[in-house]
Amino acid sequence: MADPISISLLAGSTLLSAGSQIQAGRTAAKEAELSAQTAELGATQREADRKERLAAALATANAQAGASGIAAFEGSPLTILQQSIEAEETATERDAFNTRIAALTTRARGQTQRRFSQVGAATSLLKGGSQFAQLVPEE
Repeated sequence: MADPISISLLAGSTLLSAGSQIQAGRTAAKEAELSAQTAELGATQREADRKERLAAALATANAQAGASGIAAFEGSPLTILQQSIEAEETATERDAFNTRIAALTTRARGQTQRRFSQVGAATSLLKGGSQFAQLVPEE
């Protein structure tokens, strides 16, 4: 029969290994979620920046048209402004879509790492159980 110290060390190291793997998986999932949220926040900031640049461009176009005696919101200047607005909306939608895909991928990666850690922990427990069985002689 194995001595109690060996059995205790085996049990402790097995549980420590399994617990560490579970904690690593949880940490990976939390880091992935934080990364996804950061990417989404970045997309929101980029959208605000684009809107600010568009507003500045519209104000400049309006001022230039007024200075040259052209009505800013008629004819060609209006067409140009509409095209600028549509281009910015398209860019915003594209960025939001790409960000959403990246965030989903990051979250999925974190969840996958968490699942792998759970499998690793289960494997550690099974291996520890097997080693324990080898320590205890059959009667």
